[in-house]
Amino acid sequence: MIGLSFLCVAYLMGAIPTGLIAGKLKGIDVRKQGSGNVGATNVYRVAGKLPGALVLIVDIAKGFLPVTLFMKWAIAMGIGGVSPDLFRILLGCASVAGHIWNPFLQFNGGKGVATGAGVLFGLDFRVGLAAALIWALVMFLTRFVSVSSIASAFFAPFVMALLGLPTVWVLGGIFVGLAIIYRHRPNILRLLQGQEHRFGKPKEKPPVYRSN
Repeated sequence: MIGLSFLCVAYLMGAIPTGLIAGKLKGIDVRKQGSGNVGATNVYRVAGKLPGALVLIVDIAKGFLPVTLFMKWAIAMGIGGVSPDLFRILLGCASVAGHIWNPFLQFNGGKGVATGAGVLFGLDFRVGLAAALIWALVMFLTRFVSVSSIASAFFAPFVMALLGLPTVWVLGGIFVGLAIIYRHRPNILRLLQGQEHRFGKPKEKPPVYRSN
């Protein structure tokens, strides 16, 4: 029961609607502007740099704390016969699941990128750093936040495997990666249609036609 309680808390922590709250404080419903997503990128675009940065930090913490602080508390209180490695990755998966399938937002939350990054940094700093570097490199080359996020989510489990981390962590990384890619379906469609927005580039306005 103690282990299940911690998993529920991790899920609910992941479900804290950070982006929605930040937008509301600015008088904006981020679900009705920009991409309609409650993640840090859309908050940055529609509410400003500071709210976007704060959402990013808190969303990362939502993944980092369960696999570090919560894990220590759970071990101290006892988690039965569950392997610590297994329980740690379950906490991480629960927090990402709460962020993506958010019960406070009709099970339609963010894309899990920042929270997933927090989980990776909490599990092993090297994996988190590698995922961040992959994200930054692809972002530099393409200027697409979505492509950077997908690439980082895809390669993170391979990095975990190369570092010899526990198999259950690799499997958890695959779950998180697939969940993040799945949530990027609209972005993938826009990429295929040539309509995806490049970061830092203003959206093109429709041409204005004047009669002679």
